Amino acid sequence: MTISENHPFSGQGTDRLMTVEDLCAYLGVSKDFIYDQVRDGRLLAIRIARQLRFRPLDVDAFVNANVSIARAS
Repeated sequence: MTISENHPFSGQGTDRLMTVEDLCAYLGVSKDFIYDQVRDGRLLAIRIARQLRFRPLDVDAFVNANVSIARAS
């Protein structure tokens, strides 16, 4: 199962924009982490009325780009 199939914000062919709070809850990270990733250009965001919004496809791309495989020692 892919991330987008399991994504809480994509369904019935619509892509609801996620807020910073939505994204924090989805990824289990802090707002500071989100803002750092956007500022450093690693996470794409849309600015609407001075607030950041995130497309689920961009979030999925960010997650996929940061996958690491644990190596056994």
